[in-house]
Amino acid sequence: MTTARRLLPFLRWFPLDAATVRADFLAGVTVSMLLLPQAMAYAQLAGLPPHYGLYTAFLPTIVAALFGWCSQLHTGPVAMTSLLTATVVAGVSQAAPESEAYIATAILLTLLAGLIRLAMGALRLAVLVNFLSHPVVVGFTNAGALIIASSQLAPLLGLPHGQQGLYLPSLLRLLGRLHECQPAALGFGLAALALILALRRWRPHWPGVLITLAVAILLSWLLGFESRLGGQVVGAIPRGLPAFRWPHGEWSAAPQLLLGAFAIMLVGSMEVVAICKTLSAKTKEPLDLNQELIGQGLAGVVGSLFQAYPVSGSFSRSALNLYAGARTGLSSVFAGLLVLLSLLFLTPLLYYLPRAVLGAVIVAAVSGLVDAGAMLRIWRTSRYDGVAAWTTFVAAIVLAPRVVDGILVGVGLSVAFHLYQLMRPHVAILAPHPDGSLRDARHHRLLTHTQILAIRFDGRLVFANASHFQESVLKALAEQPTTRVLLIVASGINTVDATGEEMLRHLVNDLTASGLRVAFAAVRWPVLDVFQRTGLQDLIGAANLFASPEAAYAELTRPPPIADGGGI
Repeated sequence: MTTARRLLPFLRWFPLDAATVRADFLAGVTVSMLLLPQAMAYAQLAGLPPHYGLYTAFLPTIVAALFGWCSQLHTGPVAMTSLLTATVVAGVSQAAPESEAYIATAILLTLLAGLIRLAMGALRLAVLVNFLSHPVVVGFTNAGALIIASSQLAPLLGLPHGQQGLYLPSLLRLLGRLHECQPAALGFGLAALALILALRRWRPHWPGVLITLAVAILLSWLLGFESRLGGQVVGAIPRGLPAFRWPHGEWSAAPQLLLGAFAIMLVGSMEVVAICKTLSAKTKEPLDLNQELIGQGLAGVVGSLFQAYPVSGSFSRSALNLYAGARTGLSSVFAGLLVLLSLLFLTPLLYYLPRAVLGAVIVAAVSGLVDAGAMLRIWRTSRYDGVAAWTTFVAAIVLAPRVVDGILVGVGLSVAFHLYQLMRPHVAILAPHPDGSLRDARHHRLLTHTQILAIRFDGRLVFANASHFQESVLKALAEQPTTRVLLIVASGINTVDATGEEMLRHLVNDLTASGLRVAFAAVRWPVLDVFQRTGLQDLIGAANLFASPEAAYAELTRPPPIADGGGI
């Protein structure tokens, strides 16, 4: 890759032919029909005026497409990032949602999250995203979907903004104010939700959300939803481009925002990586996740200068982008430009849009995020991962609105489980199976040889678990005192560090000195290379190294040859 294409990855799109431009334009138009209503709805979820969602769907979408890597990835406002924005800002600022101070803090958060992503991409640290394991993501996603849905109860019931059900005490207060519910708002919200879900099921190729918004705006105007029924509407939206403004939030709060910005980066980057891998599997486009993080970071930095809040990759819009035939990131550029046209010419039409309908859009969008089946599969796969997933789920719900703390609990637990499993990998005592192979004696209920102890270590042999392996060997020898030969099956060991090598050296020396024969089978090449370089291979002896466990067992159980006494 040339230096120019590394710095300006959008140069990969060129030369563009007419067919590609046409396909990307049609895909951009298709995605914009979902982007416009989602952008306003997610801004409401983040605690911002709806038009800030349009600002976020304009320049950040274009910048991420130009400087990112994945051609069909669509960047912009998304549910989880919006939820995290609301909880982080609420935890730092005492300002009410949609107030100037609240907005300024959210934009400062955008800058910090963008800078962290940009630094990670530039330093080639995309691998750090792996600290957010799949079970933690699934647990948080399920909890986040429920929290997001509950947060829209207030708009759906027509209660004043700010009475959002983000956590249990707020929900209880909300239940105490049900007598203030506006039937008109509830009717609009439930009808909109039903229409979106119906169109999604029976007319999936139609722009169901956009159709719902158009119908809601028309009915709101005809019925006088605001003037006669007292409902809450989006209201006047400033026409024109977002003004350039350096983030002017309370910079003294920046240290408090950093942890939230890191969580937004981590969750957002995990979403982006998952989407890019899915798209790459379908398009066969090679991945450059570090470049994608650079694009996401630049989108956040530039967006913060033009009043945007934090962005991430969208699963739904990226899938729609691919389905609509997008070939390059130019489709996202077209989608962003259509948002610009909406800001310039269509904002007066949005005045009568009921806020309850935006709440319905959010509930419909996150309804597919609740996946109990995935939680059950994780539990069946691994109890450790299952505990991490369910703990993250419960922690996010209980600690809400401090959902970032829930994520950190899950990350800490998954890392602790990983270290525990690294420290105590599975150690199996092997015995001959009727099919001729050596298998786990306990699992298959096999009889072991009285004089040969075959043991297999399933994991890297490093400082964290070397003593565990030694203790397992000595315990097994103590339980079988008639042992004359120790056979270490090393097929599960792919790495040995200095501590592991030193432990094996002492084990071989001590057991050999006590009269036992120590043999190794199925030693992998990287491990054998360590044995050769350290001289451990000479200590073991060539006669005690076997290519396979079966060959070793056959040789070690063969009776010694009968000596020929001769005669005169």
